[in-house]
Parts: sequence; C-alpha cells; structure tokens
Amino acid sequence: MKKIVISSTGTDGDHLPYIALGKALKKQGYQVIMAFRASMASYVLNAGLEHIICGQELTQEEARKKAQDWDEWQLSSQDSHGSFTMMQNFFKDDFPVIFQQLKHACRDADLLISGLQRQLFGAILEKKTGLPWVAASVTPAFQCSNLGQHTVRQQTDIIRLFLPILETVIQQLNLPSIDWFKYHENPRAILGSSRHFSETLPEYSYYQQTGFWFYEEPTWQNWQPDNVLKEFVERSPSPLFLSFSSIPVTDPQRVLNVHLQAAKALGRGLVVQRGWANFNESLLENEGDRQHVCFVDFMPQAWLLENVGAIIHHGGVGTIARALRHNCPMVVEPLGNDQFFNAKRILSLKIGTAVHPHKVTVEGLASLLEGKVLTSEVKHNTMILGEEIRSEDSLRNACNIIQNWL
Repeated sequence: MKKIVISSTGTDGDHLPYIALGKALKKQGYQVIMAFRASMASYVLNAGLEHIICGQELTQEEARKKAQDWDEWQLSSQDSHGSFTMMQNFFKDDFPVIFQQLKHACRDADLLISGLQRQLFGAILEKKTGLPWVAASVTPAFQCSNLGQHTVRQQTDIIRLFLPILETVIQQLNLPSIDWFKYHENPRAILGSSRHFSETLPEYSYYQQTGFWFYEEPTWQNWQPDNVLKEFVERSPSPLFLSFSSIPVTDPQRVLNVHLQAAKALGRGLVVQRGWANFNESLLENEGDRQHVCFVDFMPQAWLLENVGAIIHHGGVGTIARALRHNCPMVVEPLGNDQFFNAKRILSLKIGTAVHPHKVTVEGLASLLEGKVLTSEVKHNTMILGEEIRSEDSLRNACNIIQNWL
C-alpha cells in the first residue's frame, strides 16, 4: 500500500478541503497521513484518517486576541520591528521543529502533498530524501490573479532578508541547500478550485484545476435540523445567514447588530454562526431582538444554504464554494488576504455583492440586499454556476491526477 502524506496550515477552513482529499485517496486504497496542527486531530480522525502533529497551534481564542491582525483595513498590532522579530523567531525556532515533524510523518512515504505554506518544506525534503512532492492550493486567488505574483515577490523579499538565518538553519539540520527563489516551481501542482469560478493565469497553467474539494463529516449524512432552527428557517420570507467562519472580528457586537437590524428592515430573521468571531446572545443590544435571531455552531450547511435567502460572510473561498454548490446568493465583506480577490469574483459573476466591512450601515446593507442580492437575476446566475460546480467530480479528478504522478 502506497503512503501519502498531506500537510497544510492556516485556519480550520484551510485544512478541511485537504481532509476531503485525504479521505478520497484512502478510498482509492492509499494509506493517508494528515500532518496538521494538534487541534485539527478530531476532524482528521472523524474522517477515518491518521493524524501526526505538525506545525504551530492556532485556536479561536488565540485568534480573537489578535483580531486586528486579521483585518487588513486596520493597522497591524505589530510595528516593523515586531514583524521582523516574529519572522526571525519563526525561522530560528519553529522552522526546524516543523521540518522534523514533517520528516517524521514522511518516513517510508511515497508522496508528500504540500499546501501553500508547506511548499518550502516539500522542496527541502525532496532535495534531502528524494521524496516527490506535490504543490497544492485550495485558494485560487494565488494562481488566478496578480495576488499570486505579489505573494511570490513578498516571499522573495522575506527570503532575501532572512537568507543568512535560513542557511544557518539548513546547515544545523544537515540539509542540502536549495534554490530559495524557485523552490515553488513544481511540475506536480494541483488546484482544488473550480475553473467556473476563476481560471489560472498563464504563468500558473501548470496547476491542474480539479474543482472544489468539499469536506463532509460522516455524521452529516443523517443530520436533521432541530425544531427551533427548522421553524426559524421556514418562516416567510426566508431568513439571512451571517457567518464569518474561522475568522475573528475586532467588534463582534457592532457586526452582529448591524446585520440583524438590516435583516429586520427587510422583514427577515437572521441565522448566525457563532464561529471564531464569537457572535452570541450577550452581544444583542435589544432584548426584543432575540426572536429575530437564531445562533448556530459548526454544522452541515447544505440544508441551511438551500433554505435561506442569502449568506453574508467574509469572503473565504470555502464558504463561497459551498454557497454556490447550494445555489445561495451572497454578500461578501472582505477583511484580508485572498478575500478581496474572491469579492471581485462575486461581483464579476453577478452572484451577489461586496461591501466595505467597516462602512456598512443598516440602511445601506438593506438596500444592497434588496437590489443586488435578493433578486431573481442573481438567484438565476447562482443556480447556473451552482449546476456547473456540482457537475465537477472534483475529488475523483484530483485522485486521478495524483495516481498518474505516483
């Protein structure tokens, strides 16, 4: 039995598509090891896969402490000296640990699949051991827009700045030197995203697009909403759905209440996923608003997305993919990273709208929802795109590509 190791980093939403891929590869007869941070172990084990700890821990409590750093509309909590020190400590202290963890996970492996922030380790391991690796991505912004080239330039600048430290670490680990500026150029590259959402730029055409990889827990097959949620969602007109998923926000009370009042202005309720923003009942400004809002935790969203009028979210590509899969129009309020590119795609595809998260008002949001989202045209566009995405056998496509490489 051939052994495949998959490693990525980031928030929960960055990991889940790789778990879906791992589960699909296991069904094809491979032994699959997921080298993830410790708090992802429960997701990995629920999928019937093996887990090995790899990488720094990231919990929602830790993320909320530095919510400002997740919001590119605001100044970072760290100055340039603080950022330099943080990167210096990462290369000196964390880099060697992650490498050793990944090296341990890859013992006797036949293939390593590395997410974006693990690709450097893949290149080094191949140079050291001959283990072939796959450059993987589930965030199309980096292969389908100028953000990719911008990120490469940033990485080049960082490597040039910290090259003496990196070379020292490589020597201490008894590793061969690599081409620090071209390590990411790998003929084995795969993109877990739909070409119907965005297509790769010519310089990234070596990435093979498969369609989105959708994570599904085994327990979701028999899931049913409880009576409270079912009755709330079945009201007419249908409610809206607010979810910032695994992204913290600096002022959750303002965010919650602006969206709740906008929903009320349209005569609709609001389903709210608590998520890493920690939206909860204590943040409601008016006692009477409790009857207009229903809070939920992490759950299978298929039924919900099929029955709400629209979803309002931060613009994560995983949320977008799942919303489209279930024909749900959307409002995107991007905070950083690839979310700005994703917001532009929503506008271009005419499947919703995008707003500045810090300038949104009750009246403005209600108007946008009514005129740019909750319309027959937008619903039609969303259904057309949803059908295209559902027609892609994305995980089978990915497995076939990986089998060919093996």
